[in-house]
Amino acid sequence: MSLHPSFLRFVRLSGRPWRRALLGLLLALPVAAKDEAEREWDHVARLRREAGPPARSRPVDPVPADRAEADRRRRAQEDGARRFREVARTARDFAVRHGSHPRAVDAAKVAILADLEGILPRDARHAADARSAAEAFRRNPRHPAAARVEVALALEQREISRRTLGRPWHAQPVLAEGMLDRLRVEFGDRAELWQAGLTLAEGAACDAGREAAQRVYQAPGAAPGLRAAARQVLERHALVRQPLALTLTPAGGRPTALERLAPERTVLCFYDAERQPLGPPGLHALAERPPSRVRWIYVAVGRPAPVPKGARVRRRPDGVLCLEPAGWRSPVVSTLRINQLPYAFVLDERQRVSGYGRLSEIPALLEGIGRPILP
Repeated sequence: MSLHPSFLRFVRLSGRPWRRALLGLLLALPVAAKDEAEREWDHVARLRREAGPPARSRPVDPVPADRAEADRRRRAQEDGARRFREVARTARDFAVRHGSHPRAVDAAKVAILADLEGILPRDARHAADARSAAEAFRRNPRHPAAARVEVALALEQREISRRTLGRPWHAQPVLAEGMLDRLRVEFGDRAELWQAGLTLAEGAACDAGREAAQRVYQAPGAAPGLRAAARQVLERHALVRQPLALTLTPAGGRPTALERLAPERTVLCFYDAERQPLGPPGLHALAERPPSRVRWIYVAVGRPAPVPKGARVRRRPDGVLCLEPAGWRSPVVSTLRINQLPYAFVLDERQRVSGYGRLSEIPALLEGIGRPILP
């Protein structure tokens, strides 16, 4: 077997010390370039982690408690937009500088998603540029399908929020289901779409949430974990029309049966005691005009955090404060299948569940909108 001439030249060159050093330097250059790209990617990933989770990752109640809370949210939104725009710039630079790197497409996707998160209400130019870039990425068949679906979901969800004056996309079940149907036609039966369906099931109130959960639970393409979470939503809906045999503990009192605390129509309002030491937000309008013949029970889930110095007490309808220091491990939380806070249940005079949802939906639930009519 004969050896290739280039290999023979390599052997002769490598036998001399200065040539060995030169050869080592030449061989090290690609490694150094690779190390530089990895360091830059690590920097992108770190900035993305520090920017925080996407604003739409969990259902939240959108109503601020007062002007101070609204100002705090505005400042938080502006700070978040600034961080995400920095992530977008850094990720875009990586994609340009290292176009052949395996992470180049990931960097382009991160840049687009971060630019969408960086949209502010009064910056129409940035919003238009971000949406245009996202649409181009979504339509490019050379990109991985999972990345295109992720970008398409972010784009469509923000469009629903824009059309509904900032309301969360998962609070608009008709628009959200239409969006998911369109994306299934575009991308097929994707796990990412069933994950979005679960978010809708958890975020939509009562009957709409049950319908969305049923679709996820019956979907052959849904992962077992998604099906289990959807089953939890269905189990919560199964409580409708059923009387609750709960025991609650009023602050400074003893455990008491719910039927003694709620002898009439009642709103059970659960909130995170550690993150909301001033009580549940967004009830000031109901405090000004409280519904007639309605009792209020506030349940602080977890151990209450100290009230910040100088903090203003949030107005809310008068009611009984109960404590569930066990937090998410509380039997009450488990029985009601609560998976987000704050959250509310409306009960009739016989302690039967007539509806549930976010705090902003309490007036509709009391009026019977979006909930079953009890016999």
